[in-house]
Amino acid sequence: MSLKPILQHTWDTYTKHFWLIMFMAVPGLFALVIPSLVGTPTFDALGATYLRTNSIPDLTQAKTAVMITTVLISLFLMSFAIVNINIVIRSTRTLTHVREEIMQSLGTTTLSVFWVYLVAEIVLLITQLYTFQLGAQALLAPLINGAVGTLILLIPTAMVIDEIRAGRALERSIQTILRKLPLFALWLLMGLVALSVAEVLLLALLRPWAPTLMVLFTSMILMPFLVVSLGQIYISKYTIIEKSN
Repeated sequence: MSLKPILQHTWDTYTKHFWLIMFMAVPGLFALVIPSLVGTPTFDALGATYLRTNSIPDLTQAKTAVMITTVLISLFLMSFAIVNINIVIRSTRTLTHVREEIMQSLGTTTLSVFWVYLVAEIVLLITQLYTFQLGAQALLAPLINGAVGTLILLIPTAMVIDEIRAGRALERSIQTILRKLPLFALWLLMGLVALSVAEVLLLALLRPWAPTLMVLFTSMILMPFLVVSLGQIYISKYTIIEKSN
């Protein structure tokens, strides 16, 4: 499938179920906001919340417990949001009932995605701490983080659409990215351009509110759109669905 049908299916799904998708994205907003609200050492950049790994050694036991708790809550809320947005995608393309599909996914699939994200978060944290000690955080950490993020990117989509477990979903995530590499590269470019343009405009027009508005824009508008478009890329590997649409 070329880029044009992908964008058309993305736009159709996004606009047809806009308010439902916005509702599903609310947990994702909470996932980004909660760490900052409870004093976790974080910073905002390009509409996302990042952990200040160099501040972790200075945390007390109480603050460490709070940080771990908020990270777990945030990961679960983000898992919940992404799983349910993918269910909307599946329901739109396969003509199944949205509400029934959502109810069936609230337990096992969300929890499975949560465990995937938790393992990835632990790997990223170890990477950040280890490269920080080596003095190579600026060079190695982004490369490793990008590789880990790429590997798990399509796991929630595969688990929801194909109803498979995490291990098999990882295989299909890698296979799909390799088979659809040009579309995936365009997807990354689209997300980066959208984030960059939004941040430049907000800093120019509403500078004092720019960080807050970027988090709102990313979690409620851009993230759902990118999840929907990523789902369409994944579904495009099924030629029967592609031809019938």
